[in-house]
Amino acid sequence: MATETCNISFKIDYTSSKPIKSAIAYYKNKNGSPSDPYSEYNINPIPSSSDTVKLPFIQDEGDYELVVELMDEDGAIAKEKSLFKIGNCNPSACETPIIDKLEVLSDGQIRMVYTVTATNLSTPEYQIATDNGFNNIVGSRVGFNYTQTENFDMTNIPNNTVLYVRVRKHCSNQQGTSNWSAIAQITSKTWSVKTAPYTMNPAVCVSSDKESPLEEGICYTGNKWTKQVNLITSTPQIGSQLYLSDGITLATPGNLSSFDIGNLTNFNRYGIRWVRFSSYSNNIYDVDPSTATIQGFSQFFKC
Repeated sequence: MATETCNISFKIDYTSSKPIKSAIAYYKNKNGSPSDPYSEYNINPIPSSSDTVKLPFIQDEGDYELVVELMDEDGAIAKEKSLFKIGNCNPSACETPIIDKLEVLSDGQIRMVYTVTATNLSTPEYQIATDNGFNNIVGSRVGFNYTQTENFDMTNIPNNTVLYVRVRKHCSNQQGTSNWSAIAQITSKTWSVKTAPYTMNPAVCVSSDKESPLEEGICYTGNKWTKQVNLITSTPQIGSQLYLSDGITLATPGNLSSFDIGNLTNFNRYGIRWVRFSSYSNNIYDVDPSTATIQGFSQFFKC
């Protein structure tokens, strides 16, 4: 059932083998005349399953009937009915925030997208717990400026831990503090911090067992020497070290098995001796294979 507030939101869950073509919400006040028409709200963009849908602002108090209609590309229609209640929609009330989306990013960060009305806002507050009663709170924040997206760095949380998140609003006048939002739930993943976040793709690399990078085709892109590396710096610089695409592992001997193609290359044994970043220039850089450190422009080889 939708929550009791002037801003009605609900989560939509469905399974469909065909793409959904349209999604419409119909609602009307049950306290009105039976002949009163339903208000119609076209949900756009089409929601995915588990998305949160927010209806337009509703001023009138009362018990409402809600009908959600989904139609797929073949014209098949599915309907679901529910009820919600609108209380006193005094604009001066301290409104309850809404958690629109909660997701785990590839690096283990948890990202929350949430809505807090700006009217009389002093600060949002959120809490993260390992139980839905919020007895074991593992993260919280209050006293900050609201932005719609909030990232949580859960470095102290083990992998596959079920977490519960809720939000409330502190108002700037005599309205006090709102109710807590509906609780959102998510499962944590392994946290990883990239040492080298800047991806260089393509990076044409030649191993140190070769005599000449020119003879190996370093001036060309798309051959067996074309790889992806990451750097600490946003552009190639002397002193920068080469990392694998995970941004954590140095591109040094013993870590380069993924670079090798059968017996054609020997990166894992000998390391990287030369590299060219074709997206930036045709310059060939000398690399110290043992540390994967860029030493400077090659004085002997040029494209």
